[in-house]
Amino acid sequence: LRRAQKAALTMVLPTIGSESFPRTKRFDARDRLALIHNAKRRTTGVDVAGLDAQIAEKKVLALAEAELTRAHDLRTSALDNRLVILEQERRGIQADLNRNVVAYRAEHQGKHTRREYDLSDPSGLRNETPARLGDDDVRNGASGMQKFSGEDLFAGERRVQQTKQASSWYAAQTAEKELRKTNAREQKKQHGDLIAEQEQYQNDVFDAQAFARRSHAVATRAQNQHMANERKDELVTQKARRKALDDAEFSHADKDPFLTEDPRVAVSSLASHRVRPDHYKGASVHELAATAAFQAEQRVARKARDLELLQEEALVASHHENTRKALEMNAERVEQFRAEQRAAVLATVIGQRGEKFDNDQNDRAERFGSGRFGEAYFNGFGTSAR
Repeated sequence: LRRAQKAALTMVLPTIGSESFPRTKRFDARDRLALIHNAKRRTTGVDVAGLDAQIAEKKVLALAEAELTRAHDLRTSALDNRLVILEQERRGIQADLNRNVVAYRAEHQGKHTRREYDLSDPSGLRNETPARLGDDDVRNGASGMQKFSGEDLFAGERRVQQTKQASSWYAAQTAEKELRKTNAREQKKQHGDLIAEQEQYQNDVFDAQAFARRSHAVATRAQNQHMANERKDELVTQKARRKALDDAEFSHADKDPFLTEDPRVAVSSLASHRVRPDHYKGASVHELAATAAFQAEQRVARKARDLELLQEEALVASHHENTRKALEMNAERVEQFRAEQRAAVLATVIGQRGEKFDNDQNDRAERFGSGRFGEAYFNGFGTSAR
């Protein structure tokens, strides 16, 4: 097979470097170097002719590989078909041998031809007859015994009556058992429906509580966001007002000739080169006292604002704490309700198990404790000369 593959490749593939196999830039380093150093060709694009030659080479290789694979598959299929035919012939010969063996055994080696067949005949007792079938039995002559001690000529009829009675009794027991099974299935179905309704109720309560919690959380979040926005707006307003006051104060301080110590104010009226002795050099004691009093008022106002903010934060924290406690109380009530439901279900299941155990005990006692027989069973006794 390898020699065939090599011959096929030799016939299909052209020789590298021949006229049927043109040289590409993959095999010619000088042409590739010339293309690399040629700036015009390098910036124009790729070598399409070289790529086409490579694609054609790959297609030729793929066709050769496909042809080899097809030849290998055809030979494998032929060999497999031949092996299948040989296996079928072998199985046919073996089947004929087995049939011949079975036919020979059935014809010449039957069980009744064995010496010890009478010792292991499964139908020997069934085919045997009593010593006397009746008063007109031809096997008993004039000197033969006419009656045997303990014989029971009506045993067959009595067995038939007993079988019928047992069949009716079994049918009654089967009907009663089927009725109990039907009642048990109905009770089980009702119990399953009750459990399903309880679970559905629990799921509805859980969903309702979850929806209430989500709604409360959404409302709380919205209220907190609203309060935060109001506080943010108030802070922005206070900051803007404070900035406006500061800007006004700075502007007044920059423009006030008294505070800026304008030299024009300090010029004496007696001569332009003289300076007034009462020129501003600092604040007076009364001005400093007024400034200190105003700063004290500002500190008191600041403390009052801080106290109001603390009271607002405490109110918000108390609201959140009350909400958390309410949610915890709801969760405890739900858990208590679920525990009560589980306890009720457990009590119902225990009661049903006890009832089933009592029914089984009564059924077992009724079935095996008291075996009753009909009148036909007792009428068979004393009818013969036993």
